[in-house]
Amino acid sequence: MRTLILALPIILTACDKPTEYVEVAPDIPAETLTPCPISDRQVSTVKDLAALATEHLRAAECANGKIEAIKQILDKENSSAAQSGIGRG
Repeated sequence: MRTLILALPIILTACDKPTEYVEVAPDIPAETLTPCPISDRQVSTVKDLAALATEHLRAAECANGKIEAIKQILDKENSSAAQSGIGRG
């Protein structure tokens, strides 16, 4: 009887299937993944240079905005995973 009691936990744990975690990719809108347009303006005057610099600044702001949006989506995914008790990694 004592042998059965000692062997029973080993036998029962062998029957348990391992927990399998499936990582789900976050839903990122397609608009966020499109590249920001960069001007290919030819510079011939100082005025053109100023316009080109402004266009490049707007493109950088566009890219930074998309990076921030993706960061917020990933942070929201990580916080909801942490609240549900699911670990990443």
